[in-house]
Amino acid sequence: MTRRFHLFLALTAWLVSGCSILFGGLDVESVASSAAPPSNVAVYLAVSDGKEPVTDLTEQSFHLYENEQPLDGDEVKLTLLDRDVAVLHRVVLLVDVSTAKDDNSRRQLARGAAGFVAAVREHQAVTVFAFDGSPELKLIGEYPKGNATTPEELTALSSYQSKDPSRNLNGAILKGLSELDARLMTEKKPVRVGTLVVFATGPDLAGRTSGEALSQALDNTHHQVVAVAIGDETTQDNLAVIGRNGVAHSPSVAMAGIGLDEAAAKVNALYGRYYLVSYCSPARAGKRRLRVEVQRTTLEGDEQKGSAEVDFDATGFGPGCDPTRPPRFVEQTATETKPATPADTSQPAPDQHKPDTGTTKPEPKEDDDSIVPPPDKPGFAPLSEPKK
Repeated sequence: MTRRFHLFLALTAWLVSGCSILFGGLDVESVASSAAPPSNVAVYLAVSDGKEPVTDLTEQSFHLYENEQPLDGDEVKLTLLDRDVAVLHRVVLLVDVSTAKDDNSRRQLARGAAGFVAAVREHQAVTVFAFDGSPELKLIGEYPKGNATTPEELTALSSYQSKDPSRNLNGAILKGLSELDARLMTEKKPVRVGTLVVFATGPDLAGRTSGEALSQALDNTHHQVVAVAIGDETTQDNLAVIGRNGVAHSPSVAMAGIGLDEAAAKVNALYGRYYLVSYCSPARAGKRRLRVEVQRTTLEGDEQKGSAEVDFDATGFGPGCDPTRPPRFVEQTATETKPATPADTSQPAPDQHKPDTGTTKPEPKEDDDSIVPPPDKPGFAPLSEPKK
């Protein structure tokens, strides 16, 4: 009897775990939506499997339902558009120089940061700041998006001498979030997504900003945050709280490139989890609820599903839709952090390697979209909770 009972428990556990894997859910978040005549509907989605970004989706992975009526993807011309037509993604990297006390450590740190910039800037512009125990950040360089050659070493970082051997980690993160806000507002894209990467050799030592203030700022921001932890488990545990979108690791400052390479891969994966879905709605009047269902098969052969919903108004819709037309999303910045405090601009100057340089206050670029301040509460039309 006991043996049968044990077999029953084992079978039950296997079935439960098997069902969990077989029917695993995807996290699908609707970041922005747009509906405009003649009948264009677009949704910007972020898709994750737990904490892991999902980057391998195709047009066939998306299934559309209007008021729960399935739509044929071919008939409605379902299309995945290039993110850059309507969305700005940008990265700020904070580098802790408090323990880089010798030339070799600074050089390895500068080379690791250069490798990070080279890996990320293909899709996103990158700004690099250094910090130590001082109250302000030190601008190292601005690196615009593109395939321009990145130097093997960020000379402004390798030559920078720390002025304060303490570590103002909490304050640096708050200022980094504000600097990211400022740079996102320089381009007139209707949707802006920021990522802050924090390379730290240990916990906050300066005490200029409380842990409570840091936690509140991280809770309020909609920016993605990735951390690079150096050294022992204490540092890694501390940064795991900060790096809510991923934590990379390096054994030492002299081997900073290992963690920064890992962080670059995480940042690129976070970028790849976003999808701009566009189609031509058959609706011609009235309110509609769009449900976008995402389906995928893992490498292990397991089926995963998830969905997100958004409401739109089809008043005035008719024929003549082109799904490749860039959507007009509502103006939006995904952040609630405070305005930036100017970074320290004392010597040494940021890298002057062209075309990799910029200024601390980039000028807005001109395009057809108007820009307005972000709303008090970020968001578009009210969205339903993602379904699994």
